[in-house]
Amino acid sequence: MKKNLSQVFKVLSVLLCYPDDDYLSQIKEMEAIAADMPPDEFKNSIQAFLDYIKTQSAVRLREIYTAAFDVSPATTMNLTYHIWGDNEKRAGMLTRLQQVYQDAGFERISGELPDHLPLLLEFLSVCPEDTDVRLIWQCFQKFDTYIDRLKQTSTAHSALLQPLADTAVKRLQSEEIFPRQKAASLPENQNQRFQG
Repeated sequence: MKKNLSQVFKVLSVLLCYPDDDYLSQIKEMEAIAADMPPDEFKNSIQAFLDYIKTQSAVRLREIYTAAFDVSPATTMNLTYHIWGDNEKRAGMLTRLQQVYQDAGFERISGELPDHLPLLLEFLSVCPEDTDVRLIWQCFQKFDTYIDRLKQTSTAHSALLQPLADTAVKRLQSEEIFPRQKAASLPENQNQRFQG
């Protein structure tokens, strides 16, 4: 694939954060980065989501985010929950994910679990090219079902993530490891989840 998926993954990781004041201050920069992306389904979904954000108040964006991701376990962004629920298999996967991060030289600096969607996307955007990311992609096994559930609470977020769901299905079927490119330089902020 010739797309700069690292850049796409980084932008998605930022757009999936809680819409606090820091988040809202980054919208113009996200628009500029999206404008420079090659035309494809990722660019279209990102631009549509950015357009949507501009039509909502900050309070409404926070309500939508909370309803979509924080109220129901059915749409939690902790992806392995959708595969195993809370059990030993999930605990083992979380431990292995943490090891992938450490082996790549990264330390989580946020409180999210290792399977948190924005964290996974940020890691995919910054990890070294030779990193084996198959375990990361295994977290997306039920992502298409997740998107279907998310449509019930936030059609904007589900539309933003649909190209990622399509990519995950293809990735899981092919075992192809995406060629990586350097991610766009984005502002450092409280939403950063890795140090390394």
